[in-house]
Amino acid sequence: MQTSELLQTYLVDGNTWDEMYADASVREQYKKAVEFMQQLSIDELNKKEELAKRLFMSQGITFTVYNSGEGIEKIFPFDIIPRIITAAEWDYIEKGIKQRLKALNLFLKDIYSNQFIIKDGVMP
Repeated sequence: MQTSELLQTYLVDGNTWDEMYADASVREQYKKAVEFMQQLSIDELNKKEELAKRLFMSQGITFTVYNSGEGIEKIFPFDIIPRIITAAEWDYIEKGIKQRLKALNLFLKDIYSNQFIIKDGVMP
């Protein structure tokens, strides 16, 4: 089976957000990715995913799970189909990250100096 067949059978629920599709058509930022994926067979896509997993493991993109006393190294979960973020979306995300970092840095500065946040009863 080709990936193009898989993508054609993908059903988009109009009531649910979908990163790749809007109104049953491919979003602009995903068009090149979809064109590339349509050229692949499912086996090729699976092979690329397995290669990525091996590369993650060999490059240490992992975490250790400590169950029953033994540490098991696992790769970080990922999707072989990328989440493509537009410049406008990234600008919005970046502003939020900067705002939260500023708040966190001000909080840490206060906690390790004047401690107004504690004196004012904001934090117990």
